[in-house]
Amino acid sequence: MEKFIEHCCEECTNTKDNPCEKFIECCMQGPLCHENESCKKKRQTIIGKIVLNEDFLNYDD
Repeated sequence: MEKFIEHCCEECTNTKDNPCEKFIECCMQGPLCHENESCKKKRQTIIGKIVLNEDFLNYDD
């Protein structure tokens, strides 16, 4: 899992046909549809990459 949009594992229920109603919350605090410490760590790794990347949200014109 390199991006939030990707499934963290086979237990993830977010799909194009059945999108998670709590997707943003799940990205930041999840997974919410199942309990799995490995999945939680994957999400925390992505959050860490975003937080540590000063250019991630660069609005300079």
